Amino acid sequence: MNVEINEYQSGDEARMAEIAARAFAHFARHGIDYTLPRDLVADYYSDEAREFARRCREGDPDLQVFVARRDGQVVGHVAVAIDRKRSQQFRMRWGVICSLAVDPDSHHQGIGTRLVEAAMQWFRDQRCAYVEVHTDQNNIAAIRLYEAAGFRVIHCGLTLSQKLEW
Repeated sequence: MNVEINEYQSGDEARMAEIAARAFAHFARHGIDYTLPRDLVADYYSDEAREFARRCREGDPDLQVFVARRDGQVVGHVAVAIDRKRSQQFRMRWGVICSLAVDPDSHHQGIGTRLVEAAMQWFRDQRCAYVEVHTDQNNIAAIRLYEAAGFRVIHCGLTLSQKLEW
């Protein structure tokens, strides 16, 4: 498998958006809420990926995106950031893995692991003392990936919703 991990490049956003829509369709918060229209859920995650790309293009110093490429085509990405507010509040550089998405056709090939390794190196380079990531409790593959990278579960929460009729 010839996969390279590189920083985001302008033009990667279309494939990132496609991957995000597919990767999060059944595991992410909006993806598991079947009261939401499926096409709008896909749009939500695609837009989120495009926003990470936009911030990179505009030179946001607190955000970086790494992409995994196989034979030149993007097959996954990870967006990482420095949380300035919590960094100030807790008096240590606070990093966040904002999003990790791997094309479902490329699962179980070590791509997620390599993307997390790139993310963690970026956090070390940024002198972060603390890094967190949120994932859904039903996304067992992601939990195992993050635990293998040294993360530990510190909090589990619930999201409750109600669809109103009027």
